Amino acid sequence: MRLHRFLIKKLTETVDIFDYVRTHITSIIRPRYIRRRWVGDVSLQGAKRVVVFNHFDTRGIVHEYVEYYLRELRRQGFSIIFTSNSPRFPDRSLEKLKPLVSVILWRRNVGYDFGAFKDGIAEIPDLLTLDMLLITNDSMYGPLQDFAQVIGRASPKEADVWGITDSWDGRFHLQSYFLLFHPAAIRSQAFAKFWNRLRYFRRKRWVVRYGEIGLTPFFLSEGLRCKAMFPYRQLIGAMAPKVDAFLASTSGGSDAERRLYAERIAKSLRGGVPLNQTHFFWDQLISVNRCPFIKRDLLQHNPMEIPYLINWQQLIGEVSNYDSEMIVRHLQATMRNRVY
Repeated sequence: MRLHRFLIKKLTETVDIFDYVRTHITSIIRPRYIRRRWVGDVSLQGAKRVVVFNHFDTRGIVHEYVEYYLRELRRQGFSIIFTSNSPRFPDRSLEKLKPLVSVILWRRNVGYDFGAFKDGIAEIPDLLTLDMLLITNDSMYGPLQDFAQVIGRASPKEADVWGITDSWDGRFHLQSYFLLFHPAAIRSQAFAKFWNRLRYFRRKRWVVRYGEIGLTPFFLSEGLRCKAMFPYRQLIGAMAPKVDAFLASTSGGSDAERRLYAERIAKSLRGGVPLNQTHFFWDQLISVNRCPFIKRDLLQHNPMEIPYLINWQQLIGEVSNYDSEMIVRHLQATMRNRVY
């Protein structure tokens, strides 16, 4: 078994290195991975707010919850560059999107989200005239709260780059499912340098390292201010006393599963092990902090084995007017052998 694990590890490392070398060589002869490009009904000319929205669905379907998010973006004055890394992109998806967006790029899933963001940003006619640039994707459901207030919280006086949440896993970084850039960032040399240097990696390891985790430290090193609306340290500062109080209470032992979960969290917090707050503290984010999104992966796959997810719809209904049946319909269409 040890030998098997060792061989798998070495094979993975070899493939990673091969992809790293291949990517830098092919970047010279193949700068982009776009299959098709279509023009939507919303003009990009003169746009002051632009969003690059990346999509992935194995059948190329633009689901109802995605349409809702796009409409909310339009309501806030964003012109939308829609990128899709899906293996297929049917005509019905194209017809849904055209009235809502400015450009549709169907591309190969090379570089994952960051490859799509790079290609989408390259479509903007005059980047330096923008008041706001947002990069986001379909990996979460929402917005659950008034989106105008969400955008309003991202003040350019406080930060040049905003995320919804941050993470300390690997290095401190803003989580890339929602990154909003203000003019100080957009017009900086750091912005152009980051996207020009970013390569279209095929291995997720490199995309995460140089894309999601790499972006925030790079911008900070260039003197730009990066901030999350819901900082991890602030959240655990509020959660740690609650977890300790639960474990200290006599009633805390009446639910063995809940207690084991609390002990798991407490051990990580005491040891300074960073947790993904969008999974471990999803309920706190939604019910107390009024976070505008819930991660799709949490409800579809629950990779961290978070207990009591069955309460998600009730919790959303208590704090939001969002039609959670859109989420149910998406889960019905995509879930296998699991239900929350």
